[in-house]
Amino acid sequence: MYRRAALKVLSCLTLLGSMGTALNLATISPAAAAQWPERPVRLVVPFAPGGSNDVIARKLADSISKSTGQTFIIENRAGAGGVVGAGYVASAAPDGYTFLFISGSLATSAAVQKTPYDAKTAFDAVSLVASAPFVVLTRKDFPAKNMQELLQYAKDNPGAINFGSAGLGDSSQMATELLANKAGVKMQTVGYKGISPAQMDLVAGRLDMIITTMASIAGTPTDQLPKLAFTSAQRNPDFPNVPTVKEATGLDYDVNVWWGVFGPKGVDQTARNRLNEEIKKAVSTPEFAQFLKSMGANPTTSTPEELQKLLVSDVDQWTETAKAAGIRVE
Repeated sequence: MYRRAALKVLSCLTLLGSMGTALNLATISPAAAAQWPERPVRLVVPFAPGGSNDVIARKLADSISKSTGQTFIIENRAGAGGVVGAGYVASAAPDGYTFLFISGSLATSAAVQKTPYDAKTAFDAVSLVASAPFVVLTRKDFPAKNMQELLQYAKDNPGAINFGSAGLGDSSQMATELLANKAGVKMQTVGYKGISPAQMDLVAGRLDMIITTMASIAGTPTDQLPKLAFTSAQRNPDFPNVPTVKEATGLDYDVNVWWGVFGPKGVDQTARNRLNEEIKKAVSTPEFAQFLKSMGANPTTSTPEELQKLLVSDVDQWTETAKAAGIRVE
């Protein structure tokens, strides 16, 4: 009798213990999840070291590493205009430990290349990090001295204006093709293996114009060439006398290059949300803002939904631009 009673009490205690364990697990699971990252995180940059993507990504990784106490490793996987690295992340495990740091080239490359992923659906956006306007530059002795004269010259001389770009479908080419499309003019692209040699030819007078970023011309002779306009909605405060393309021409033209972070589709939501918070924290510091300013860029964050919408919109815009310009998908 006493044995049966003892076994009954023991059974009840075991049941209560199991319930308590379950309750404790339910209580601590969110807290445990909030500890992300628990090991090093890879931030894949799909370009070679030294470019804007790499430099900004390393600054961001350093800031987040200090904030979280966990290492954020930059992994350069260059090739095919960013497609190689982007494809690697698209197929990575969505466990919250592999992310992609990339510019708007994620959208432009999708418009002119056959990629192993669908750029609009293969990634889960995390946050924007920075953005920057392009600037319209011409050779020193070019006859057009402002945007209206430039477009009029293009209308009077179809195909006579040659402009430089960093290769098929790069952001400089697409920004210029979009301008030509909206203005109803024809210009001739000259592709290079990078924007630097194109800028050298512009300085030498072998090109007529380039649309590029302030970051790419900073500290180079190209910075001394005529700046006809900026492509953003607002004027650049450092160049108050240089109008925007929209101001100067009345065209509905507002183009910026942006940099952001993406995870593979289905990425762990705890990691995604926490990384979004850490990016906003890092980018909001005066130090980061000053760093971006030195590159001609501005701190720009977003919700995951806003960046996802921007990516889809850009892919559609650049696909239409490529078609209008007769650029074939390769």
